[in-house]
Amino acid sequence: MTLTPQLPPTDFAALEKIEDRGDREQQYAEQQIYTEDMPQGIRFTKGTDPSTPRSWQSLDVVLRSDASAASSLPTRQLRRSRLFVALTIAAGILTVAGAAASAREGLNLGDIDAAGGLLLGGGLATVGFAITSGVFYGKSRQGYERAVDVYNDSLGMRLGLLDGEGNYLPPRGALIDADGNVVLDPGDEPRPVAIPTPAEPTAPPEPAPTPAAEATPEAAEAAPGVEGAPAEETPPALAEPPAAEATAADPAPESTGSVPQPEPTTLALQLQPRL
Repeated sequence: MTLTPQLPPTDFAALEKIEDRGDREQQYAEQQIYTEDMPQGIRFTKGTDPSTPRSWQSLDVVLRSDASAASSLPTRQLRRSRLFVALTIAAGILTVAGAAASAREGLNLGDIDAAGGLLLGGGLATVGFAITSGVFYGKSRQGYERAVDVYNDSLGMRLGLLDGEGNYLPPRGALIDADGNVVLDPGDEPRPVAIPTPAEPTAPPEPAPTPAAEATPEAAEAAPGVEGAPAEETPPALAEPPAAEATAADPAPESTGSVPQPEPTTLALQLQPRL
């Protein structure tokens, strides 16, 4: 794995200092490991930048940068796979040596000599070690693929975007539907749009009201009031000047004409004798 070009590790200490929600979302997309199914097998890329997809061997450095992902790596299966690979190589060397030793006489299965036994034993050991190494190699590959999921979940938890079960944590104030999708983000709140209203036709100016003639007290008493209409206020009557008291010194005013006296309204009672 040291010969395989490694993906860059993740600086989790710097990521945990980010406070803005948008920056954390962006860093999660840039530091996440994506899986791609290709004809030659499963390949992995890190971040959204276009890069060459790589095999699981290139994930060793980036997965070991996180403690949770590093603890889930199949270290034992990988060591066994490496051991059996070394035994397969050693058995292959013995097989080549046995083939060279028995090249002149050939391999006689009825009467196997030392050279033939070395050739036969080396070949069988090579096949057995190769199969065992392939089994542990496959387990190691599956373990690294599971570690990728652990790494992505741990990255989201450190950034405050995922909970302990790997569920997405929406920002505060966001609306969530039944499927857990964000319907309305706080930054996407609808703004009121001013709708132009049609101009209302202006009414012609009303003529100024003409002042009503002042009503006399006699007309006000004769005219019945309309029910529900406010009573018109009558101007207060001017106070008459007090008449000057007649004194003995002042002469009585002369009458300009004869004043008719009223006739008595009593009727005379006539008495008649009884017959």
